Amino acid sequence: MPLGRQLALTNKAMQHWVDDLLAQHGSSLTTWIVLHHAAAAPPPGLSQKEIADSMHVGGPALVRHLDRLEAAGLVRRTRDAGDRRVTRITLTAAGKRHHAELQSVMDAHDRAMRATLTPTELRHLQRALDKLADYVRTTDVRTTDPETDAHERTRG
Repeated sequence: MPLGRQLALTNKAMQHWVDDLLAQHGSSLTTWIVLHHAAAAPPPGLSQKEIADSMHVGGPALVRHLDRLEAAGLVRRTRDAGDRRVTRITLTAAGKRHHAELQSVMDAHDRAMRATLTPTELRHLQRALDKLADYVRTTDVRTTDPETDAHERTRG
């Protein structure tokens, strides 16, 4: 199986698995990601644009999620004091509690996944994923010859 396809299928399977896991806690992967970004942000919180950019989604898609999370009492939207065009996202007290619950679930399952690999396998996997991420970040598919590029990367 081509490596790109295997990675894409593994990613899709992981997303479904995490969604099923988080559904048991009244949540979803998207909710987890938004809450996690908002929880990690220093005051005054991330802007909607910063969260959308970090999630690689468009603004309208994020707005629908934020509408839902705000209606559930998990996030608060406030106008930035320095620039009224910017909307900041922060967690409510309920959002902080829900995030802490989800963090605990995600940490436990991360430990379980890591336990399926030996320390050496984990190091190799991390290194390989870092290399692949670097490759896709730095390679312009419109101007790169894959054969030449692969040869150059193995030499360097």
